[in-house]
Amino acid sequence: MRIESIGLAEHLGSVKIHGVRRVLELDSGARPLQDEIPEVERIEKEALEDIERGMAIVLPIKDETLKVYEGVLNGVPHDCLMIVVSNSKRGEVDTFVSEQDILARFCHATRRQALIVHQKDPVLAEALKQADYAEILDEEGLVRNGKSEGMMIGILLAMLHGKDYVGFIDTDNYIPGAVWEYVQHYAISFSLAKSPYVMARILWRYKPKMTEELFFKRWGRVSEISNKYINHLLSAKKRFETEIIKTANAGEHAMSIKLAKMLTYGSGYAVEVQELMSIFEQFGGLLPITDKKAAEKGVEIIQTETINPHFHEERGGEHLVQDMLLPSLSAIYHSPLCELSTKNMIFNQLVEQKCLKPTDEVPRVRLIPPPQKADMGKFAQAIEAQLPEYSVPKGRMLRERFISAEFGRATDKAKKVVFTDLDGSLLHPVTYSYTQALDALRLLQQKEIPLVFSSAKTRAEQEVYRRELGVKDPFIVENGGAIFIPKDYFRLHFTYDKATKDYLVIELGIPYQEVRRKLKKAVEGETACIVKGFGDMSVEEVARETGLSLTRAELAKQREYSETVKIEGNKKDVARVVKKIEQAGLNCPFGGRFYGVTAGSDKGKAVKILTELFKLNFGKIMAIGIGDNDSDLPMLSMVDLPILVQVQRNRWRKLKLKRLHKVKGVGPEGWSIAIRGLVQEEAKLK
Repeated sequence: MRIESIGLAEHLGSVKIHGVRRVLELDSGARPLQDEIPEVERIEKEALEDIERGMAIVLPIKDETLKVYEGVLNGVPHDCLMIVVSNSKRGEVDTFVSEQDILARFCHATRRQALIVHQKDPVLAEALKQADYAEILDEEGLVRNGKSEGMMIGILLAMLHGKDYVGFIDTDNYIPGAVWEYVQHYAISFSLAKSPYVMARILWRYKPKMTEELFFKRWGRVSEISNKYINHLLSAKKRFETEIIKTANAGEHAMSIKLAKMLTYGSGYAVEVQELMSIFEQFGGLLPITDKKAAEKGVEIIQTETINPHFHEERGGEHLVQDMLLPSLSAIYHSPLCELSTKNMIFNQLVEQKCLKPTDEVPRVRLIPPPQKADMGKFAQAIEAQLPEYSVPKGRMLRERFISAEFGRATDKAKKVVFTDLDGSLLHPVTYSYTQALDALRLLQQKEIPLVFSSAKTRAEQEVYRRELGVKDPFIVENGGAIFIPKDYFRLHFTYDKATKDYLVIELGIPYQEVRRKLKKAVEGETACIVKGFGDMSVEEVARETGLSLTRAELAKQREYSETVKIEGNKKDVARVVKKIEQAGLNCPFGGRFYGVTAGSDKGKAVKILTELFKLNFGKIMAIGIGDNDSDLPMLSMVDLPILVQVQRNRWRKLKLKRLHKVKGVGPEGWSIAIRGLVQEEAKLK
């Protein structure tokens, strides 16, 4: 996607409010242009997809048209977790059952999972009570009616399932393409943000309404008024007039979980305005700071304008005035930041709109405390037995052992997963022997700690070592070209690109022949260096260059996503050739003896995808990475504990990576020391 890179921004204490930025292009193509202009920022598709995998989309619904609801489901990107929170009719005509049925059929057809819960579910209410978060319960002990209360349920369920972001989309939207675009905007905002405490708010380019003919109105009626008074409040505090806020009543908005769990919310339709007021109150520097860590990092409010219009059902003026305008302005009026001049203007506006009589007082909005007040351990334990009923498909929990993993039963710890390079790490850099690592490897297997090969080696090569060592875990081939996951290894369904007899395969790299074609074109006419790939060599030549046996050399030639290249020449010429290869859109990292040429392959991304799958199926994960050289840096950057073993002459490669733990010992010797240290540390914790 492409978005305006230059935009206004204003500050209030630790809060940075970005002016509205327009999306210029929803699909910016697979490759960046050579002459990108500085006024436009391009966000890679892969970056947006990574964020979507960590995002829950909460869909509050109350007796909406079922066909419209189904269209909203169609628009939510596949990798997001959908959480439907319904307050629809129960009883003889049970609208909620229809909503469940539509979601179940949709998830079955699209091979995805979701959650659906009714706002009045008694088990949910009891779990909230057990978690000391009863402020959203009514006199009957059930969750109160209200959009905000439904959103709180969504935030808590997103937290429970380990999501990093939560977004909200109303289910009365007639345009599924707009729903898809909203999530892209959320992902763009999180990608652009410099702080982990961020809110994304959407400004609709048009909000059409049906009169005698379709009219594309530029702003929502309530938003116009709410924007005016929030900006007046900010102007009074800053002593400079501003119109920076354009999204006061943005129902379509998203937050990082780190921010979402810290805010105070307004009941009902005050929620969007109250979120802003809570940010200004906590981090604006005008009241005591509530969280110094967040204040130091800063809080960002990012506003973006859509391309699609927001077309929804018209609910009438009474709904707008009493249900939306009155609580929205009340949230501003009763904020401790609101000065007398702003209060007077708000009161006059409410009288003019006939929300109040001149003798009335502005009613206070019921406030909901921050979700972080809830005891998530107690909430999780109270709701665990009911979660299979909320899950779609029904009966399948989305996340095994998530309770102990995230919220701390004392006997449970994070499950360790070891990602390892092969050549120069598990295998000796010269002899390719793993003898020195065998005892340590058996320790891993005894502890049932998964061992994931992540190497430049081909699938055929890795399968030999897997058989010899008895390793049955997933593996990453050809520097992140693809992830091979044994069938039935993970309990929960996931998206993959192809299936073979033994594996489900997630492909990241482009096919080998395409890599070869691009490489050949990049070095065409090159005379200063000799550039020779495995595809140009016979089995005997590969064996001679690598020191492999003829059998292993033949397996090394069975490439699917990358080419292994030898470049001979002086240092300057080799650097020039590598640059030409990279300018052709190929990656060309040096692996110690050879260059690995790929396109699309990404060892780090592969590790991240697998880590997320382990989390989804096993709960909290501690990822450990073991490597020896530059080509392992993407992998080591993505793990919790990166470990570097020594190369020949007992030295370490110079890798720029924080938290890097260096272990003495070349290849399998250092590998063995690292593994023994991990297992011993685990034993100490028991």
